[in-house]
Order: sequence, then C-alpha cells, then structure tokens
Amino acid sequence: MSWVSFISGCVSVLFVYALFTSDKEKNEIGLEGAEGNELIVNSQSGRYVTLSCQTCRKIQKHKEIEDNLYQCTKCKRHIDLRRH
Repeated sequence: MSWVSFISGCVSVLFVYALFTSDKEKNEIGLEGAEGNELIVNSQSGRYVTLSCQTCRKIQKHKEIEDNLYQCTKCKRHIDLRRH
C-alpha cells in the first residue's frame, strides 16, 4: 500500500465525517432561539413543484406562493389550483 492511497483514504473519511456532522450543528443552532411555541415563521413554505407551464410550454419548477397557488420560476406566470 502506498502512502498516497493511505493519505487520500484518510482525507476521504474526514470529508465524509465533516459532511454528516455539519447538518446536526445547523439544526441545533436554528432551534436554540425557539422555546415552546415561540417559533416565528417569516415567509410561506417556499415549496417547489414540477408542473407544466402554459407560457413556457415545458415542464418547469414552480414555487408555491400561497396554498395551491404556484408561480413559474422562469416566466413568473401564476397557476391557481385552489377550489373556487
């Protein structure tokens, strides 16, 4: 076994370890300020859905603005799927 293979294996292991431990730290930082029911949401869900856009005539990603109201990320056309 050469030293290059050994060192590259160690670097790979450290990279994977750092990748998985960084997600836990971010989640813990985000929950420090919220105690009980004091969680404040400043924006909508921001969910992305893949729908067919009539203006673009392609399947595009759409961002949810309100419940069942979507906006195309490319042409900004609104698609309303709410009940009337």
